[in-house]
Order: sequence, then structure tokens, then C-alpha cells
Amino acid sequence: MHLPAVVVWSTPSPADTAAIKPGTFRSAVQPLVRSAALQGASVSEVRELLRSAHGRAYRRVDMLSDLRRYRAIERDLERRTRAFARFVDPRSYIARAGVAVFGVALLVPSFVHGVSVPTAVTVAATVDVPAIVEELLPPPPDPVARSRPAPEPEALPQPTPSAPPRTPRPAVIVPLVNGGQGIEYTASWYGPGFYENRLPCWQWLAARGLPIQFSPDTWGVAHKTLPCGSMVTLIHGANVVTVPVVDRGPYIEGREFDLSPRVKAALGCTDLCTVVMQIR
Repeated sequence: MHLPAVVVWSTPSPADTAAIKPGTFRSAVQPLVRSAALQGASVSEVRELLRSAHGRAYRRVDMLSDLRRYRAIERDLERRTRAFARFVDPRSYIARAGVAVFGVALLVPSFVHGVSVPTAVTVAATVDVPAIVEELLPPPPDPVARSRPAPEPEALPQPTPSAPPRTPRPAVIVPLVNGGQGIEYTASWYGPGFYENRLPCWQWLAARGLPIQFSPDTWGVAHKTLPCGSMVTLIHGANVVTVPVVDRGPYIEGREFDLSPRVKAALGCTDLCTVVMQIR
């Protein structure tokens, strides 16, 4: 559908046009003022524009009145144009036509279904019914099968016995040089990949003004159950250290302590080493 272009004109009211006297500087520069108003220029910007183009400007009050009038005219023109476009919008007609076609398409199967069905179709249906019933009925019992002995049930597989639970390694108590006693444990260490992680015992560390993130300089060990801040004395060879518990772990069977890099270096341990925890 092709619609002719429509232009809606809006002119100033007689009160507005009477305020501008013909032949004056104000009336001569109205095209420039109107163009600036439609572009959203302010009064100060219009004054500068007039001064740069004509070397002077007229009163600020009059200029503000002109800007408001032209903006009101433009808004009214846009409002009327949008109203007319909605009135003649072809999309509404297309939508209505589509709804009508859809309704007709729904009614066509109803008319086709109302056509009478030939009698032969009904006769064929009555002939096929006995065959279907015969297929649904179970076959007659076999007299030979009654004399056969019933098969013995298959033996069910016996469940595989589960492995016995592992017993924890008994604590090995060793005498110390100073006359005391200690327990032997396997210790590992951890470092790269865990740096900058907040330690689980961060509250205990923060209360003492110590860093709460794990780093190469952390002085402490990880244990699964000892309370945070518990001081343990570890011995490896001739090296003895007393360190706090600041982390949790290790979670590998057979390992009791995880050493920070600084504690590992102080004890002189390898990746896995045997340490003795002194009993107090």
C-alpha cells in the first residue's frame, strides 16, 4: 500500500507574530533564531551566534520568547505527525488481514471433515475387527510343554566381600636426646599454587598482627585436628623448630603435617620426611 506524503504545517499564533515588528533587526534574524532553536541552542549560544554573524543581538527577554515559541511549534508539529502516522499506519491493516486468513484456514478442515464417508470404509473396518481380536488373544497352551520339567532357577551371583577397613598406623614413640619422648610422623610440604590463599586460622593470625594469606615466609604448619595456634615442636635430625598450627591438612593418607616452605627449609626436609613431634 502506497500512501502519499503528508506535511502538517504549524504557524505562530497572531499574538506571537504581533510581537515582532516587521522591518526590525529582530524580524530579519528570525530564520537564524528558529534554526538555532530547533537545534536546542540556549539564549547565550544564540546571542553569540548573532554577534558573530551580524555584530549585535537584540534583547535577551525577546530572544527567550522567540526560542520558546519555536520549540513549542516544533513539538506541536511532531505530535500531530505522530498522531497522523498512527492513524494511517498500514501495519494494522496487514495484521487484520493476517488474522482473517488464519481464521479461514482453521475453518477449512471443518468443512472437509463434514463430507460423507463412503460405506466401503465402514465395511472394511467391520471385517478387520475379528483379525485384530485374534491377534490380541493368547495362544492355546501346549500339551507337550506341560510335561516338561520346570527349569531350575539360576544361582544368583554372590556379593564380592569388601576389603577390610584399613587400620590406622600405630603411633611410634621414640626417646629424645634430652630425655623426653616424641611420636614419629610423616610430613610433607606445600607451596606454589597455594600462595595468596587466606589461611583457615586467619582470625588467630589477625589477632596477633600476622599476615592472614599463605606465602613463602609463612611460619607454621597444617594439621587436620589440632586447634589453631597450637604450638608444636618438630625434630628432624639435629634441627628442632617450634611452630604454630595455621592451616588445615594434609588430606593424604599416612601424612600428619604439611610444612610451609620456611619450616621445611628450617628442618632440612625433602619432599617427604620423618619428623618427631615432642610430647609435652
